[in-house]
Amino acid sequence: MGLKIGLIGCGRQAPKHVSGMRAWGDVEIMAADEEAARARALAAGHGVRAVCDAAAIFADPDIAAVSICTPPASHGALVAAAIAAGKHFICEKPLTADLAEARALEDARARAGLVGMVGYIYRFAPAFRLGADALAGARDGAEAAALGRVTQAFFRIGGPGSHDLWQHRRGSHGGAVNEMLVHMVDLAVWYFGPMRSGRILASRLRQPERTIRGQRVAADAEDWIVAELVSRGGVDILVEADLTTPTFLQYGEVHGSNGSFMGSIQPDMTTFIHCLAPRAGFAAGRRTYDFGARNLFEAQMGLFLDCVAGTATLDRCTLGETLELMQALELLAGGVAEQRGEDG
Repeated sequence: MGLKIGLIGCGRQAPKHVSGMRAWGDVEIMAADEEAARARALAAGHGVRAVCDAAAIFADPDIAAVSICTPPASHGALVAAAIAAGKHFICEKPLTADLAEARALEDARARAGLVGMVGYIYRFAPAFRLGADALAGARDGAEAAALGRVTQAFFRIGGPGSHDLWQHRRGSHGGAVNEMLVHMVDLAVWYFGPMRSGRILASRLRQPERTIRGQRVAADAEDWIVAELVSRGGVDILVEADLTTPTFLQYGEVHGSNGSFMGSIQPDMTTFIHCLAPRAGFAAGRRTYDFGARNLFEAQMGLFLDCVAGTATLDRCTLGETLELMQALELLAGGVAEQRGEDG
């Protein structure tokens, strides 16, 4: 028997969630958006059922779970509504901008016994799963399985932005931190565990005006940022994120006493592990990996729906892991080294 799923927010991410759920199996999807025209467009293009508003989704007793694809400022309230309605949920990142609110949501989810997932899609990339295998143990500050004692890491992500105005406005929780940096900090927390210190090295607003859907609009959220984190195990981590790179670009690199790892979500970038000596099933020397193009949303939504159906246990992108990520972001917010405009 299939599952009935509610989808809230019919913007750019919604079709990816729909296709991911359809790849899983038999699902019936009801979609709502505060702009009714977007819900109707998703219904026409992807065969979902459009409803008047999110309240109809939460009120439907047959809906087992909800997928939340709205702008970040609405996430906390919608997750709380899903929990109150007794529905499992997957929410696009970030969960919320407030750590105390996130803790309350996790407590409520746990009490209700619901599946709760946050969409940190990079954890489903084969390259970064490979990195996790090579770095097993590094999260606890011990030697990584293959790379030995890890000393440093660098994560970089950039893209052009300008998809939606809210992505470039502080008031709607836009900017390079919430749009981009969070993905790379999530990888750092996944690999190395909680952070003991952090600071923003530099933050810029390079493009105070943008063209979005043919209109020239003002932006006030940062679009370029460089941050430094130090894990409790002593790994020095640099992270760069921006909304100014003309084409999407992403990669990460990690270096330890026995070797290096480099990986990317992009199939046209090299992923490799180089070990000085053989360890943990990894041979000495450099080995490159070609994972090809993968639909990460199929993997993400597949795991979520398996958990909703009771055939799997959630092993990544949990609210508990999101709390660790948000704690790292709070360290960054409290340790600003330099912040200025492009002309400052």
